[in-house]
Amino acid sequence: MEINPLHSQRKWNFGFILFLTLLLTLLSQISIRLMLNFTLGISLGFVLQKSRFCLAAALRDPLLIGMTQLTRAFLLLLGISILGFAIVFWGASQKNIPIILNVFPFGVNTVVGGLLFGIGMVLAGGCTTGILMRIGEGFAMQWVAFFGLVVGSVLGERSLIYWQNAFGESPGIFLPNIFGWIPTLILEITVLAALWLLAKWWQKKQLGK
Repeated sequence: MEINPLHSQRKWNFGFILFLTLLLTLLSQISIRLMLNFTLGISLGFVLQKSRFCLAAALRDPLLIGMTQLTRAFLLLLGISILGFAIVFWGASQKNIPIILNVFPFGVNTVVGGLLFGIGMVLAGGCTTGILMRIGEGFAMQWVAFFGLVVGSVLGERSLIYWQNAFGESPGIFLPNIFGWIPTLILEITVLAALWLLAKWWQKKQLGK
């Protein structure tokens, strides 16, 4: 007797939806905030899995295979984030709501940490979100990458003070304090738009379409 794969998949989908519904109902009885956080996490994971979004691929694919869809998606994400942050900050300023901004300093530790993370990201085949997404899909080898991510994060946090004492740090640069909010917003969106067009041109040049 031949089993219809589509019918079997529908059973799994129905069972998973039923499980999530019951779980969310249970969480809502414990804490509405917990239920909302869980729903946001599931929704974010679903979008990431379907879009195959990964920072490593966004930086690697243009050089490796000439594809820039994920690169452009990443630039679009930055643009939306910048606009959203500016709107929130403007709304808060109109209502005199104070917003504490964390502008972190940078130094040798920033460069070294970025290089180590970038190398590890490429070797692992994905960024943090990509690793978590593939763990959810059942790829056991990604647990090794996740373990390395956790260990590296702990070592980086523990050794930060030594890097700061040995090499020092420079104050963080917050462009709105230099140019103002509107000029900074125009500058950032212009740069992102230029990079988006450049990425599109690069793919057309590499693939001939």
